[in-house]
Amino acid sequence: MDMNQLFYHHQMAVMTVDRARREGTHLANFDLPDHYARRIDDYRARRGMTAYFVAPPARARKLPRR
Repeated sequence: MDMNQLFYHHQMAVMTVDRARREGTHLANFDLPDHYARRIDDYRARRGMTAYFVAPPARARKLPRR
């Protein structure tokens, strides 16, 4: 899976858990959002990426001169 697929599946799992909690339905013992979060972290680590994309690349941070 590529990063976009992992993000998509993680978000879908988070929404499913949230919906189940609101409706009071039974949740499986397996934590699917956590599973995808670990896969995302592993993907980033294998490629030398930072844990979170909190800052834009250096060239994007430079403001254009007026």
